[in-house]
Amino acid sequence: MKSFSGFILYFIIIAFLISGCSSSSRFTSRNDNSSVTGSAAESSQIRVLMNEPSYFFTWTVESPVIVSADNRTIAVINIGNKIEFVPDGSDVNLHISDNKFSGKIISLSPKDSDKIKFNGRYYRGAIKFFADNNLLSIVNSLPLEDYLKGVLPLEMPSGKGNENFEALKAFAICARTYALNKLKENKTTFDIYIDTRDQVYGGVEIEKDITNKAVDDTRGLILTYNGQPALTFYSAACGGHTENVKNVFASGRTDLPYLAGVRDGDEPYCSIAPRFQWQEKYTQDVFISRLQSAGLIDNTDYRIENIEAASRFESGRVNELRITLKSGSGDDKIVSVFGNNIRSVIRTADNKNILRSNLFNISTDENGEVTINGRGYGHGVGLCQWGSIYLSREGWSYQEILSHYFPGTDIQKIR
Repeated sequence: MKSFSGFILYFIIIAFLISGCSSSSRFTSRNDNSSVTGSAAESSQIRVLMNEPSYFFTWTVESPVIVSADNRTIAVINIGNKIEFVPDGSDVNLHISDNKFSGKIISLSPKDSDKIKFNGRYYRGAIKFFADNNLLSIVNSLPLEDYLKGVLPLEMPSGKGNENFEALKAFAICARTYALNKLKENKTTFDIYIDTRDQVYGGVEIEKDITNKAVDDTRGLILTYNGQPALTFYSAACGGHTENVKNVFASGRTDLPYLAGVRDGDEPYCSIAPRFQWQEKYTQDVFISRLQSAGLIDNTDYRIENIEAASRFESGRVNELRITLKSGSGDDKIVSVFGNNIRSVIRTADNKNILRSNLFNISTDENGEVTINGRGYGHGVGLCQWGSIYLSREGWSYQEILSHYFPGTDIQKIR
């Protein structure tokens, strides 16, 4: 045993024997009481990517950690020590003081508790470092159920008392199913992004008692269709009708009746959402510049002659936005933008975000100013989050909420 400026280095005489393969993990199916077999277990570890892959990472230890390289413990490092991680092909080099250690996976585990402080936040599980193509990836590896506890408070309003509780349980099942499908992709270094590319995850400090209870009360439950994990999508407010998945995520998803879209109340259930109705106004120059930025026109020497929703989906969302343009050079154009892509082309008037939804009416005035009046927020596929909150407050159970938004599905338990 040798001491180096506040950390203790352990030389391992006998390596841990880690099996290179294991028996197939399973998930059981229940229709609240039934079970189904699959490729990922309730106890699975999920790997959350915490960074954009980089060439190195330097960190000052914030809580005592046990350091392992390829499952061999090599050190205990105390608070305040500075360590550096550098990718070397498919290996990771760890620099501590004047010492260097290498491994395919470098892992930091909490020494004195069940959580580790990393970059100012506490996380359950371990922080692991991988290298791929000479780039460093940092992941939080933790049990699936613990991961969900760090997701729910950032993805769903918790409400007052128990008013949103059934909606929270419904969402926990959707989020668990989504994560399970990500686990089944068998990525090399991580399973799921930490942000809106998948589900927003914030670690231990954002957890709440009521959202943790929603996870615990639905432990292991997922949504299935024909005995397999369903594809679960969700958005904040559907505007009164959820969207058919093929109109938003077209590739290979045209035969999913449980994602075909449903009417969501004569008066939209999600009308309780903040900014359910919204408006955006654009000068003609700004609107033309959005078309140029999207590569639909090659210059801004145009004026809007007409703009219309040329066709709509059954939900009322705009399928084709058609813009007739007059050019000073005589090179007139008709430009069309389709489906959910409209949101990323037109964007909000301040250009800070994509358009809240493509469920809107659009018009121009005599000066060419464009006005969009819309409702809802998000792509509209699957669970309507504010709609489910309304139904929870009306006394619907989580089973009824999921059956409404995903008709024909079952709730089953993984094992």
